Amino acid sequence: MSKTRPVFIIVSLLLVISIACGISFDNSGGVSGPSEAEMTLQAIYAQDTMQALASAGGAQPAAQGPAPENTQEEPAATEITHTTIPGNPGSPDQTKDEIDTSNTAGDKLALGDSFRLGNFERPFTQDVMDYKKENDLLELSLAEDDDFFIFSLEIVGPGEGGFLSATYGIEFDSDLDGRGDVLLWAKGGESTDWTIDGMTVLRDSNDDVGGSRPVLPDNDEGNGYDEVLFSKEVLNDPDAAWQRVDPNNASIIQLAIKKGLVGGSRFFWKAWADSGLADPAKFDYNDSFTEEQAGSPNKNSDLYPVGQLNLMDSTCWIAYNYEATGKELGGCYQLQQPTAVPTSKPPTPVPCPSTCNTGTSQKCCKCPGWIWTSEGCRLKPPA
Repeated sequence: MSKTRPVFIIVSLLLVISIACGISFDNSGGVSGPSEAEMTLQAIYAQDTMQALASAGGAQPAAQGPAPENTQEEPAATEITHTTIPGNPGSPDQTKDEIDTSNTAGDKLALGDSFRLGNFERPFTQDVMDYKKENDLLELSLAEDDDFFIFSLEIVGPGEGGFLSATYGIEFDSDLDGRGDVLLWAKGGESTDWTIDGMTVLRDSNDDVGGSRPVLPDNDEGNGYDEVLFSKEVLNDPDAAWQRVDPNNASIIQLAIKKGLVGGSRFFWKAWADSGLADPAKFDYNDSFTEEQAGSPNKNSDLYPVGQLNLMDSTCWIAYNYEATGKELGGCYQLQQPTAVPTSKPPTPVPCPSTCNTGTSQKCCKCPGWIWTSEGCRLKPPA
C-alpha cells in the first residue's frame, strides 16, 4: 500500500466530518445549509487537507498566482467651491483689552480668574504652572461687513511650534440671557489666507449650556454644544466660517462667521483660547467640574495651583449693539458702587463706552472721573 493512502483516508474523513458538521436539521425536518462563517471554516479545512496530502508525498497543490491588484481607484475628493470669502476687516466697531498674564507668569500666578463667573485666566499647565503664551488673550476686536462678523484675537505670542497652536473661539449669547447659544470654534493654524480648515460652528440645541443657572456653577452638567452647524463635513454653506493669521501680525488670529449663523445683530460675545480641555460638550466648564477639580491660579487660594481646567483664557460677556445695564451676571461692564464720602451729594459714576473700567487694565482706564490705582480702575476721589 502506498504511504500516502492512510494519510489520504484520514484527511478525507476529516473533510467529510467537517462538511457534515455544517449541515443542520430544522424542527420541521428540513435541512439547512451551512452559515457563511461555517462555509469559511470548511474552506480552511479543505485547504489543510490539500496541504496534508502534499506533505505526505501526494500530488502538489496547484501553484497560486499573484493576487489580482485592486485597480479600483479611490473616489476623487469633491472640490469645495467658495463664493463668499471675508476680506480685510475694517476699523473695529468694538475693542476690548485683556489681562496680560505674561507680567505675572514668572511668579506662576494670574490675576482676574473667576471660577464662579466662568471667566478663566489660567494659561498654565496643570500642577506645574508652566506658562504658555499661545493661550493668553491680550486684545480683542470686532468688525463687520455685509456678510460676516470678523473677530481679531491678539494673543501674547505663538507657541513653541512658531504658530498660534491653541483652539480659539467666540461664544455668542443671542437671546441675552447669559447662556451661550452658538460657538465659533477654530483649531489654530499657520495660513495667512482665509481658510475653512479647522473650523467648526456648533449650537446648543437643547438650551442646557450654563446648566440651571447661567454663568454660575450649579453642577447641572448637560451635553453642551451638541449640534454641528458647520464643519468641513457639514457644508450646508461652504462659506459659513473662516480663519486666518493676520498677514501683518503673527500674534493675531482672525475668525469670521456668517451673520445668519449668529442669530441676530445684537448679542453678547466672549472669546476663548484653549488648548487644555477644549471640549464644547463640557460647556459651561464650571458646571462640568468642581472648583476643587479646576484648581486656581491665585496663590492666595487653598486650591492653588490650576488643576483639570488648565491652559485656557476666556473673557466676560461683551455686549454688542446692545446697551448693557451693568447688572448682567458675568458681563464685562459692571456698575461700580462709589465709595461713601462725607458730602451731601456723592459723585455720580461717569459711564464708559464699550468695555472700559473693568478694573483690570490701566490701558483702558481713561474715562472721565476714573483713575488707575493699585486696586484697579476706580472713581477719582473728590478734591
